[in-house]
Amino acid sequence: MSISGTISIYYQLHNKSALSVAVSDTPAGPYEFYGHVRHADGSLYGSRKGDAYAFDPGILVDEDGKVYLYVGFSPADRRFRLAMKLFMHGEVDGGYVVRLKSDMLTISGKQCETVPGELEASENYSEFAGHAFFEASSPRKIRGLYYLVYSSSQSHELCYATSHTPTGPWSYGGTIVSIGDIGLPGVSLKRSRNFTGNTHGGLVCVNGQWYIFYHRQTNQQKCARQGCAEKVRILPDGSIPQAEITSCGLNGAPLAGIGRYDARIACNLRGRSGTYAYTQTHHKESEYPYFTQDGPDMSAEEAAGNPVPAQYIANMKDRSVAGFKYFDFDSCRPSRISVTLRGPGSGVLAVKTSPGSGKAALIPFHASDSWTSYSADLAELKGVKALYFCRTGKGSIDFLDFTLE
Repeated sequence: MSISGTISIYYQLHNKSALSVAVSDTPAGPYEFYGHVRHADGSLYGSRKGDAYAFDPGILVDEDGKVYLYVGFSPADRRFRLAMKLFMHGEVDGGYVVRLKSDMLTISGKQCETVPGELEASENYSEFAGHAFFEASSPRKIRGLYYLVYSSSQSHELCYATSHTPTGPWSYGGTIVSIGDIGLPGVSLKRSRNFTGNTHGGLVCVNGQWYIFYHRQTNQQKCARQGCAEKVRILPDGSIPQAEITSCGLNGAPLAGIGRYDARIACNLRGRSGTYAYTQTHHKESEYPYFTQDGPDMSAEEAAGNPVPAQYIANMKDRSVAGFKYFDFDSCRPSRISVTLRGPGSGVLAVKTSPGSGKAALIPFHASDSWTSYSADLAELKGVKALYFCRTGKGSIDFLDFTLE
């Protein structure tokens, strides 16, 4: 967001209902402290009775230059909500919007509700019930219509609401993306295509194409996250059909049917017993595969001149499946496929075009302490296809990458 030609970031102080703003001349920084969001009398926004709990802020600068701040938090657990109200300032019953003055710090006008939280939505029989507000307000104005993207009470999905004004009233739009594809035809919570957890994100137009940016979990914990993006369609009536999670990212089209691909871009991942939701900070379930890397994450400065830690799928055991969507096999016709694996396990990776059928290759592998390549002939593939790597055998393996040749 721009303040007089600078770039600004709005952020909440840890466990406090107060918002700070930092500014920089470039998006990459360095940033300097600019000020706190405040009322006209100087008191911090979030400190007064009735102020929203100023969590996950989002900013919209309208075409007329007016600035709007969107915040909110609404846990569905009644005891947690009560504890927050007792020990912290701020309302926690949904999302809110308030206008800011041109300094982009000072509150101007009254606070308005955007999307209700789950308890309020259910009690009032609201259209938002089941997909009410949890956190992560992300406002946009597209073709004259105001959109508010938010993390819903389901946690694993980003939903949207629309309005003809920046302050509402708001109407429920639907789910834009679920990190388990929950809500798509035939996909329920019990049949989730990927491990679920909370997600945040927003809509961005890149070279004329709209994408929804979101994140999913890595390293067996809900707070370690991998950024993702999916192409979305905004229909003439303003509605946004739910996007399917894929491995394509910002490619805007199916991936080439030839070349090397990291296993970390798998869009579907599950173990023998399916998937589960990351609801704790750390999980220790030994049965399931997960995304991870060798060594801690590195800053840009640390990475300069150093090898980037390998990212991969860890702990693939018997009947684990990693799925990748989609590849264009009309322009490229590979005849071989190789995978890079390590670990004490042995067995076979069956490469299929659907989870239960369409076998394209069988790749035997054996135990290895270091990354080792294994390959096999690949059946002829035509059209746009997914690839599923279905593992059988003893022990566990790590899956680094695969190459279509």
